[in-house]
Amino acid sequence: MRSDILKFFTLQRQIFGICPKCNDLFRLSDTKIYLKEKPVKDWMDKLDSEEERVYYLEGKIKEEKLELQKKAQVKGRRAALVKVKKIDPVFTPRNLNPDDAKVILHPIDYIVFNGMKKKPMKNIILLDRKMKGADYRWIQKSIERVIEKENYEWQTLRVQEDGNIRNE
Repeated sequence: MRSDILKFFTLQRQIFGICPKCNDLFRLSDTKIYLKEKPVKDWMDKLDSEEERVYYLEGKIKEEKLELQKKAQVKGRRAALVKVKKIDPVFTPRNLNPDDAKVILHPIDYIVFNGMKKKPMKNIILLDRKMKGADYRWIQKSIERVIEKENYEWQTLRVQEDGNIRNE
C-alpha cells in the first residue's frame, strides 16, 4: 500500500496542465483541487498569506530606506557645501566647480572650464587673484587685450597612440 501511494504522488508530478486564465504550465501535484466552494484555510494557506505579507512589508521598508537615503544624500551634500565654502574661498563663492579648474599659476592662477563636469560647458574663465603690483596688472591687462581683439590661435591637438602630437 505504501508503494502505491508513492507511485500515485510520483505520477502526479509527471502530469502537467495549462492554466486557462494565465496560460502557465503547472504540475498536477501543485494544484489545489476543490468543488464549488473553496476549502477552509489550513495552516499552509495561513503560512503562505503570512509570507506574502512579509514580502509586502519588506518592499515597503526598502522603499522607505531608499527615500531616507535620498534625503540623507541631499542633506549631506548641503552640509558638505557649507564646509567647502569655509575652506574654498576661490571657487564656491563664485558658483564654480573646483573640478572644472586647472591650475596655471603664471601668468594667471586658474583657467576654469565652467560646466565641464556637468556638460555642456558654459564658458572658459581666466581666474586670478587680486593684483599684486603694477607689473602683474600689466600682464593681466595684456591677456584681456588679446582676448578682446581675438588675437589668438585656436588649435585642436590630438595625442596619437605612438605619443606624437597631431594638429587637426
